[in-house]
Amino acid sequence: MAAVYSGISFKLKSKTTSWEDKLKLAHFAWISHQCFLPNKEQVLLDWARQSLVAFYKKKLELQEDIVERLWVYVDNILHSKKLQTLLKNGKTINLQLSLVKIINERIEEFSRSGCQRNICAILSCCQGILSAPALAVIYTAKPELTVALLSQLCWSACRQPEGAVTAKLFEVIHLALDHYLRLQQQQANPRRVFGDMTGHLFQPCLVLRHLLLGGTWTQASQGQLWQVLSRAIRNQIDAVLRGGVFRHDLLSSYKEELLEQYQENVKMGVLKSLLTPMEAVIARLVEPDYVKSDLRVLVVASSVPLLYRLFLESYLKEENQFLCFQVLPRLFGCLQISHLQEGQIEALSLPDWTTELLAIEQLLNSVATSNIYNVATDRIRHAETQFHFYRRVAELLINHSQASVPAWFRCLKILISLNHLILEPDLDDLLSSAWIDAEVTEFRAKKAQEVLINTVFQTYAKLRQVPQLFEEVLGVICRPAAEALRQPLLASGLSVPLSACLLELPLSQILDSWSLVLDKFQSLVMPCLQTDNDMALKAMSLSSLLHCIMFNMQSLDNNMPLPIIRRTQCIMERMLRELVRPLLGHLLDLWSPEPELWQQKVSDSALLLSYTWAQVDATLSLHCSQYYSLGISPARAALDSSNLPLLLPGVETEFWKKVEKCIGQSRSLSRYCLEQLYLQKVKRTLMESNSQSKEALQTLRFDTAHILDSSGDCLSQKTVAAWDMQVSTMNESVYPVAHWHLIVSNLTVLTPYLCLNDVRYVATVLLRTLPASKAQGSLAHGEPHVTLEKISTALLHSPLFPEMQSLYFAFLTCIIAECSSILCSGARSDLSLVSQQLPWLFGKDYHTVVAQWETKLAKVGPEGVEPRGEIAQNFLTMVKSGFPIKLDEEQLKGLLELLEVISALRLDSLSPSYHVHLFFLLFSMAVSELGQCSCPLVLQFLVKCYRLLSGLQRGKNGRCVFRVMYVSDIFEVVLTSLLQASAEFQVREDDAAWLQLLQVSGVFLEQLMQMLTQVKLSLVLNFGKITAFLSRYRKEASSKEWKSQNFQCRQLLLVALSKLCQSLGPCVKERRQLLEAPTELPEFLQQAMMQMGTMLKLCLVSGTTGRCLPPVLLATVPTLLEVDMSQHLRDGQPKIAQVVDTDQTLLSHGTLYQDVYTQLLEELPALSENAQSFQAALRFLTLFLLAPELHSKETSVFASVFYSVQKVLTGPCIPAPGTQDTELHLGALLTQMFETGTTEHFGMVLQSILQGLDVTQAWRSDLQVVLCAIRLLKLLLKCPLNGEKARLLWRSCPQIVTALMLQHREACQEQPVALVVIEPLLEVLAVLLRKGEESISNPHHVSLAFNILLTVPLEHLKPREFGSVFLKMHDVLFSILQCHSKVMLKAIPSFLSSFNRLLFSVMHEGRQKDKGSMDDLPVVLESARLVERMYSHLATRAEEFTTFSPFLVAQYVTEVQKVTLYPPVKNLLQEGIYLILDLCMERDIQFLRASLQSGARDVFKDLHSDYLKYHKAKHEGEKRYTA
Repeated sequence: MAAVYSGISFKLKSKTTSWEDKLKLAHFAWISHQCFLPNKEQVLLDWARQSLVAFYKKKLELQEDIVERLWVYVDNILHSKKLQTLLKNGKTINLQLSLVKIINERIEEFSRSGCQRNICAILSCCQGILSAPALAVIYTAKPELTVALLSQLCWSACRQPEGAVTAKLFEVIHLALDHYLRLQQQQANPRRVFGDMTGHLFQPCLVLRHLLLGGTWTQASQGQLWQVLSRAIRNQIDAVLRGGVFRHDLLSSYKEELLEQYQENVKMGVLKSLLTPMEAVIARLVEPDYVKSDLRVLVVASSVPLLYRLFLESYLKEENQFLCFQVLPRLFGCLQISHLQEGQIEALSLPDWTTELLAIEQLLNSVATSNIYNVATDRIRHAETQFHFYRRVAELLINHSQASVPAWFRCLKILISLNHLILEPDLDDLLSSAWIDAEVTEFRAKKAQEVLINTVFQTYAKLRQVPQLFEEVLGVICRPAAEALRQPLLASGLSVPLSACLLELPLSQILDSWSLVLDKFQSLVMPCLQTDNDMALKAMSLSSLLHCIMFNMQSLDNNMPLPIIRRTQCIMERMLRELVRPLLGHLLDLWSPEPELWQQKVSDSALLLSYTWAQVDATLSLHCSQYYSLGISPARAALDSSNLPLLLPGVETEFWKKVEKCIGQSRSLSRYCLEQLYLQKVKRTLMESNSQSKEALQTLRFDTAHILDSSGDCLSQKTVAAWDMQVSTMNESVYPVAHWHLIVSNLTVLTPYLCLNDVRYVATVLLRTLPASKAQGSLAHGEPHVTLEKISTALLHSPLFPEMQSLYFAFLTCIIAECSSILCSGARSDLSLVSQQLPWLFGKDYHTVVAQWETKLAKVGPEGVEPRGEIAQNFLTMVKSGFPIKLDEEQLKGLLELLEVISALRLDSLSPSYHVHLFFLLFSMAVSELGQCSCPLVLQFLVKCYRLLSGLQRGKNGRCVFRVMYVSDIFEVVLTSLLQASAEFQVREDDAAWLQLLQVSGVFLEQLMQMLTQVKLSLVLNFGKITAFLSRYRKEASSKEWKSQNFQCRQLLLVALSKLCQSLGPCVKERRQLLEAPTELPEFLQQAMMQMGTMLKLCLVSGTTGRCLPPVLLATVPTLLEVDMSQHLRDGQPKIAQVVDTDQTLLSHGTLYQDVYTQLLEELPALSENAQSFQAALRFLTLFLLAPELHSKETSVFASVFYSVQKVLTGPCIPAPGTQDTELHLGALLTQMFETGTTEHFGMVLQSILQGLDVTQAWRSDLQVVLCAIRLLKLLLKCPLNGEKARLLWRSCPQIVTALMLQHREACQEQPVALVVIEPLLEVLAVLLRKGEESISNPHHVSLAFNILLTVPLEHLKPREFGSVFLKMHDVLFSILQCHSKVMLKAIPSFLSSFNRLLFSVMHEGRQKDKGSMDDLPVVLESARLVERMYSHLATRAEEFTTFSPFLVAQYVTEVQKVTLYPPVKNLLQEGIYLILDLCMERDIQFLRASLQSGARDVFKDLHSDYLKYHKAKHEGEKRYTA
């Protein structure tokens, strides 16, 4: 046959053979093993190549489809496994240059014209060539071909942004870049590489990188793979640019061009052969025609910071800092913004401004992070060259203000961080354009503005020049301007940094700033207030600034220098005399019935300064005895016959009446400040020694009532307004919020003096302003604003709220009234009849409610009968015949909202009357008919009712209810109501809401019966009635009607019976031991057990046909078994004794237990998905192990249970919500198994663990087996073991630790890293090390743990993953430190390396990021606390770690200089390193100062300075008081 096909090559070359036949023959020849051709692969490839070359050189005419099929044929050959195998085996296949040139030409044609003929196949051919090193040599042997290919590929991508060939094109670009990088590294001639880059690749690479960074192809290529490829290509382009344009062997050329040698060479005429690389780069970058002009601008803006960063990465060394700066002005000159003249702000659009400013920000960031600018060096050596450049940039930015662009603020922030003198000549313009006159509305711009202003204040605070800064601020505020267009001077974001700055300032500077504001106010504003709106607004701005200064200064104390105290006294007197009183005078003199804007602002300013002065005056007099308050004693003010006291010295009562009249209808800052003045008056009165006198109490009542009543009806309606708690932003819309905030935050002061009506009013407002749902009231971005809902919610959850009893009970009365109103609206009959049946729904106020129940409770003692029978009979009658209240869906929703509020209250300390009233209100809700409401809503409502009833009965007065109604009656009413309601439920047997109702109602019933047994309240009577009630249903159990009923009734009865057995069983056992058990109680228990057994069998038969065991059955059958066992144990015997009554009972229950046991073994893995059912199953198995009579003699119960547990642990993870409880139950089961099992059984478990941990399991990717072994080992280690079993475990310890190390190594090699194995492995290792403190004898086995710790992955993790891995790694390290200190001392380098990994990871995760939220900060803070704790433990071992303390400090300093940490993270880490510095001696400090590099040395200097200032001084101060 071979001979037949040997003529194929002739037919392929023959002109008579059609091209269709030629292609078929060529394809057949390639795939057929029967076709013999010498060097067949080369022959066929050459034929296809020659055909294509001939076609493209116009020597051959072919149809388009034939050409396309030829390309596809070449592509199939290049990608075939056959060719790959031949190449791998060493066979040589020659690709001719002609084919490669054709490919390059076609790609060039595609890039220029967009012609897509055959381009997919051509790109695929190119990919095939570049993918195989043996074929790619054709490109690498001729670098110019690679350069041409790469250039055209990049241009193709740039010019075809949305083509069908995108994915393939980028794969080829990725390969081509990879090959070119290798060529670049091998090339010895830097000029040639530089020429290739600037001549062919520079522009297309930059354009492509810009488009990739901008996400041009994101929509067309969704998915993570595309993101990875895009990032890889960008990184390759960076590497290509770095290796081509900024090679190390070009450094001399850059120096000659950029430094003074360049000018000298020009003068000397020796520039003939000099390469000017930066000039060439910039020329190519700004060349006009390589892309469209709008795109070119964007490319230049994104490329300038990139090129500068690459230059720094290549050449930045200490001796090259000035060279690195010299590049900056040249690259900056490429940006459009550098050519703007003053006043040309409209020359660029907003998007262009954003792009250019982002580029400048990145340039300046590179300067700041690389320490290029040294102020002293620049001034001494370079005649302030850098400073003048930065001044030019600053002038450019300030002259072209762009407050809507966040990057504009960030650029200014970096400049002032470099050197405050850069911006100081334009400080007034900076303050104006960036703060006072800036129109900033967008959130990110606001945040950037806040950071800039914070930096300005912090900088001038460090320079101790805050008064000079305030002088500039005041100058800008007082400039002529349209004040109405200005935003509030001190919104929350700007006042916070200012407040923090003021708190750190010495008092002398505060007083200087204070005086400056007073001077400006007096000289410029006061004379021009009348009829001038702008001046009135300036007065308001100055007042808010003065308020901020005075409220955030350090308070005086008795240790202050006397001149400072006297100066403060003088300024306070001057302010009152020259500013506050004149302003108040202006207010009355110039007021009109319809006030204009300027009058309102004068009023706001006057009262704000009055309140501020009064508050500061009170604070200073309280803290400093040498400061003499100018305020009149409140005791004397109380003696004034006027109702309005003197609020300020020298301002009479009549004056305040007039002020009150002027601002009577105002809802603005004036009204708020007046309320604050009255509040200050109340506090002053309370501080007087005679505050309880009749006159003082009268004044207090008047003042508190005035504060509450002054708002009028502003709280009558809800408002969604949010207030940032700054006085400067107060207006009419946020006044209700501010007023309510003032009342709520001072309730502890006000409440004792409010009358009953006012207390009710506050309670009513509180209830009305609570959010209807948890979703309401949330504010975007987490800003520190308050709303009515937030304030009320905070009060509701405050621990102080229950302490204000009058308000607390008034609020409870309001809720009860609302609930009663809704219930009455659902009455189905005449309200007069309902009021007789349910009188507690008609109590109108607190006193009525208390009086009714106190009268009723007083009629009987604890054992009284009369009221119990009456109320119980009424309830039973109403429940059976139809409850008189029927609720619809809307009423139900309203009650649910109120119940949510009640659940937030503390109900454990109510008075007896209130307790009983609330109980019967909730009880009435629970048994009401619920009409046609939706089933989920009804279930939610009933769950909430019974949960609240349970919580209420846990209170100290829970027994009072039993004076009104017997436990048995409550039991019967609850169960009857639930049985009737459940008949209407359309739910599944395993519905979560239904199961929750069963659980909550069961808890309530159990609680009732437990209280019954605790107080021994008519036990026989109550348990007899309960048993009789339940037995009526047992008699109906065999009837057809019962069997046809739904499963809900059976499950409710089963829960009730289980709770009865659970309560009655311990009671009978306890009394039997005391020989005082009534004969009736054991009988009741036997009846209950019989009934429960019958119900369980019924549920088992009806519920298990082809399905799992019902959750209710699983929850109740352990109870029956436990009670059964407890009743048949005698004198601590370990097994069930003979049954008291009949053998038949035990045998029938025994069969039930065995049936459940058999089914549980099969279903246990499936049950693990539900935490509650799984825990109940484990509890049953634990009890089953304690009853050997139930065990089968044919099979081993230990083995059966263990294999079932093993299946569970091999399956998916246990659900998170119940993990700890489930582990407890699993641990209890295994403990019981090991106690009852033999050593051979224990050995079987241990062998199973070792087999699961064998590294071959990881090689087979049998992950679940490994996880099962780890989980089982963890459970085993938590079991108490002794004797031979403990010895067997610790003999296996070396094998276990080695296996864990190998498993960890395999998990780390997985991609992505198998955290699902690493986390539990670390957890079990920590437990093993702690448990083995006395048992692990060989230190080598402990040292193996370091091999694990040094390779734990801590990078590229999500925040939650990082926190979990970090905690577990820390636990292992801490276990070694605490339990194996001798091993740790021998391996201190490994220990410190592991600890440093933790430290560095916290620094990396805790660094301040440019983008992203701070939601993940709590995880990092917790990790930082653990690091601090580890530092503290190391510090306690001074003897071992003193030698290593300087190295610990050096590691910390070296790493911390690389990042900017969030302040909370930095504070925690610093507290830890201070403890290590305590161990350092003076020679260690000198050693660190000498050995650290320059940047780290500066950081250490600051660290040591803070250590001496804050830490050491504090502790030395503490030592003075230590004996």
